[in-house]
Amino acid sequence: MVSTIVKIIGIMIVAAVLVYAILLAINPNPDRPAHVDSGNGFVQASGTNLYDGEGNLLQFKGVNLGNWFDQEYWMAVSAVGNFDTGVYTQLRGDAAMRNNPNLTDVQVDELNALYLDNYIQESDFQILAELGMNTVRIPFTYFNLSADGEHLRGNAFEKLDWAVSMCEKYGLYAIIDLHGAIGSQNMDIHSGDDSQFDLYGNEKNMRLTEELWKSLAAHYKDNKTVAAYDLLNEPRRAPHRFGGKINFDFYDRLYHAVRSVDENHLILIECFSFPFNGARLSHYDWQNICLEYHIYNLSPLSQLSCLRFYRAAHNLMGYRTPVYVGEWNAFEKESEWADSFAWFDKQGWSFTSWTYKTNKRLYNTSLSNRCNWGLYELDMDPVDLSTATYEEIADVYNSVKTENAAQGVAYTMWERYLRG
Repeated sequence: MVSTIVKIIGIMIVAAVLVYAILLAINPNPDRPAHVDSGNGFVQASGTNLYDGEGNLLQFKGVNLGNWFDQEYWMAVSAVGNFDTGVYTQLRGDAAMRNNPNLTDVQVDELNALYLDNYIQESDFQILAELGMNTVRIPFTYFNLSADGEHLRGNAFEKLDWAVSMCEKYGLYAIIDLHGAIGSQNMDIHSGDDSQFDLYGNEKNMRLTEELWKSLAAHYKDNKTVAAYDLLNEPRRAPHRFGGKINFDFYDRLYHAVRSVDENHLILIECFSFPFNGARLSHYDWQNICLEYHIYNLSPLSQLSCLRFYRAAHNLMGYRTPVYVGEWNAFEKESEWADSFAWFDKQGWSFTSWTYKTNKRLYNTSLSNRCNWGLYELDMDPVDLSTATYEEIADVYNSVKTENAAQGVAYTMWERYLRG
């Protein structure tokens, strides 16, 4: 009899927890004070909300500057032919150019700079500000700052500093996102290197990634335009397997590396890909953090069902942090864009869509059911970096300005949301 009562009580407790989690998943965050008194000039996490430097409730609303510092082959304007038997990645592209008999190393550096100068310009920050956004997430890899992962280039921060200064000029927050760590944290092409999975367990690469974040934090520790540090993009616990405790344990090392030189900036921790792929936050002594998800609904379910799942899973994991959806897209489905915007506002979630500008030539054929990745879309054949001449590559890199791109459905939906 006693054992039966105990079982019934246990079932009731589990049922109560599930009901509570479901209610939280359905209802918006009920506790969203418009102001807190802890404003210190930097963006801060307080409870499940974000606040600006004056302590006012804040919601990031913006876009990623993807395909800029780190091109991805499926939306890039560059290709590598059969070089190294692989598709274009950031490292393979640079190597292909340096092995191209038509180019000198000086010319390779000039071309890399030319692409960066043209793909994103001051006018792009002005466009985003006038549209009504308040945030840009800036993905980059270690290779943008260092040739070998051990030594920073003399001008390592020059272009990143320029981007942050443009954000400041146009009233935008900048989120600094390490998209590719030394050794690659996921072996995905967007890490800049799909040839290895050699970060976790490689003490040298882990230490160098810690040192890189120390350098970044020391450089930006007094900069209030930089809203947050996104420590590691989409980490995996093994190739093609979502993240878990191994990733969070390394996040802990990165967290303490940053905090050793910067006590103020918000730190973003990614659960990739689902909240269940995170770890119990009580295991770590973290302050002023925000959990980040990347939500690409590739299922038959509606966008709203997908977002509700993430909210329920976040609550079931016991996370009491703000939520930032660092990457998402509703593709060509206008109603799902509208549903997403409404959901984010209702929940108080911050968000940046993927991405500002793309080259649609490749994904319009290979991903025909998932088009419309960019607010702006180029439509051009990629240039083969392993065989093209300097002039041929320069001609393409001079053509990647936004003035040569068409507005996509994403732009229309953002404009409708922000301007009414």
